[in-house]
Amino acid sequence: MSKLIMLGLGLTGWSSLSLEGVDLIKSAVKVYLEVYTSPVSANLKRELEKITGKKIEVVSREFIEDGRKIIEESRQGTVALLSSGDPMAATTHMDLRVRAANEGVETRVIHNASIMSAIFGETGLHTYNFGKTVTMIRSGLTLQTTVANTVFENLLRRLHTLILLEYDSASGFFLDPSVAINSLLTTEKELKQNLFDKNTFLLVASRMGAYDQSIMSGRISSLKRKDFGKPPHVLIIPGRLHFTEIDALKTFTKRFETEIQDNSAKIVRLAEGMVKKYVKKSWSALDKARKSCNLTEKENYVVLFENVECYISDAERFLNQGRDELAILSIGYAEGLLDSLRLLSIDEFTEIWG
Repeated sequence: MSKLIMLGLGLTGWSSLSLEGVDLIKSAVKVYLEVYTSPVSANLKRELEKITGKKIEVVSREFIEDGRKIIEESRQGTVALLSSGDPMAATTHMDLRVRAANEGVETRVIHNASIMSAIFGETGLHTYNFGKTVTMIRSGLTLQTTVANTVFENLLRRLHTLILLEYDSASGFFLDPSVAINSLLTTEKELKQNLFDKNTFLLVASRMGAYDQSIMSGRISSLKRKDFGKPPHVLIIPGRLHFTEIDALKTFTKRFETEIQDNSAKIVRLAEGMVKKYVKKSWSALDKARKSCNLTEKENYVVLFENVECYISDAERFLNQGRDELAILSIGYAEGLLDSLRLLSIDEFTEIWG
């Protein structure tokens, strides 16, 4: 019977295999091991072969991405593909599973712990308070635009961001947290999003699940020169923290600050900053326009002034409701009406924007 079984090795390798997983590996005619993003102990392959009685072939990420040989062999009998963490945490494995299923191969997944699940339990941060996860890779070290934009969008929603730092077990390359932090500071200088500075609070989690795992927390100024040791590493940029999250961070992380701050408090939506600026200007211009008129002229412009006031008030209300597009439209109409007075070259209104 054609079958492809994908088994996760969890965070600690062979010792995390379930009894069911061991039995399934024993039933396979071919067993592959791929550990691209996780450290591999020298005896991992040997221990896996010892407890399963199967010969195991170590393969590269490129072998999995190609996938043709695995799918072809799965047509002939059961093939087991072992990977660190949870196999479905990687898009490469999901792509392989979809392709195999579309070619008539039955697939099955044996899930296990991964950084995605362990980070919640080890830090105490709530699962539902995390936004989109992003990976930082070496090719973008000069300017981490994708990472910065992801953090920005998450913080706008008051959510935490998990940043996975690149690790290639085959070549031994890993992105050091200190390098990653400095790259974020460089990106901030270029993008000016008010995301990262010396006071930004973050966590650095290293070697999760291992006996020497480490979780440090503090401001960038305290962490950027620390020695975080061997990989893999992740960064966490917290958003708004629940009091139970703060208690957990104080208990379970090595802290370098007494105060744990809300990084999202300083983040302003682009529309929010723009609308607030022009609302203030429009109220001022409206006040000047009204004061510039004598009593007779005020009667001529009373309807226009009332409309301007309504549009400005609408802009403020829509902004508070998070309806940014309507807020921008409303303040635009208000400014347009006020500008019409100036463009008519009526002396009283030429300086209302001054």
